[in-house]
Amino acid sequence: MKEYQIAILEDNDALRDELHNLLVDEGYKADSFRTAAGFKKSHADKKYDTLILDLGLPDMDGMELAQEISRQDEIGIIMLTARSELKDRIDGLSIGADAYITKPFEFDELLAQLGALLRRIGIRKAALKVWRLHVIGQKLYSPHHTAVLELTASETVLLVELATSQPSHVSRAHLIRALGEDFMLYDERRLEKIISRLRTKLLDSFNASPIKAIRGKGYIFKEKIELHHSADQIR
Repeated sequence: MKEYQIAILEDNDALRDELHNLLVDEGYKADSFRTAAGFKKSHADKKYDTLILDLGLPDMDGMELAQEISRQDEIGIIMLTARSELKDRIDGLSIGADAYITKPFEFDELLAQLGALLRRIGIRKAALKVWRLHVIGQKLYSPHHTAVLELTASETVLLVELATSQPSHVSRAHLIRALGEDFMLYDERRLEKIISRLRTKLLDSFNASPIKAIRGKGYIFKEKIELHHSADQIR
């Protein structure tokens, strides 16, 4: 879970620094901000997984910010605020907060809430990030079905082998034999050309690069990929 990107948005300088140091000491990657504008500028580039949000910001109400970003992005929100009224808590949770912690608070509680939230985010991301390969139709669907890639017969064969071998890599010799070629006679540069062309198509169509070369061993598809033999199975 420590690979997740966490943003801290807090206008109190001392508390902001303390929160940042706490998370870094716990092994998290964290950035801290005083203003909503600073956070939004960085979030547009980094796409944080979780935001620890103070509601009393100098340039924007925290409730409004939470509502805005929860509509636009998949981001976890932990509200950290002095507003302790039941109505505030209900409003915060209703507009998108995953947790609502009132000040003063214990750091252990914040860490527990953060850990639980990141576990939920991890499960949700894993469920969403599944590629789908229509074998007969020779089509690859992106995890969110936002795009579909037309494949050649050779590309389809290679993706089938990469999918059925997950989570392990596939050797170059195995891929060459899957293409119906004799490994001893086959020019491996032809395989490299097919893989390179497929990687380029993936990058152009999906802005993704899930095929990784493992030096001296072969190739691996880094993300989950499912095989389907009928378009009706793909939803």
